[in-house]
Amino acid sequence: AVVSTQSTGIEGQYLTALDNKFHPDCFCCVNCKEKIQPGQDFYERNAKPLCVTCYYELYGYKCKVCSEYIKGQRLIWGDDAYHFQCVKCTGCSKALCETDDLKVVNKKDFIHVSCC
Repeated sequence: AVVSTQSTGIEGQYLTALDNKFHPDCFCCVNCKEKIQPGQDFYERNAKPLCVTCYYELYGYKCKVCSEYIKGQRLIWGDDAYHFQCVKCTGCSKALCETDDLKVVNKKDFIHVSCC
């Protein structure tokens, strides 16, 4: 369990996160219980810390092409999510980019507007 010192004083070293102070050994992922180190990235969900791995496993999107979790920008079409670099234009076969103007043809194929 994550132990906060919101209502009690804290002695010795502490870290500040989620508007609270924590003993360094008490700040851990609410899901896997692994300690989150000072300076380590984490996500907040319902005012509780989640390590990056648990966050993506619980709330992340998996790319339909490579099956890896998508960190950063994603392309969403219907219920599917993709890394931009995993999807190729059906017109020119180049990987897609976040700034590309795109069209969808045949309800499944992505194409650059300039390739139409």
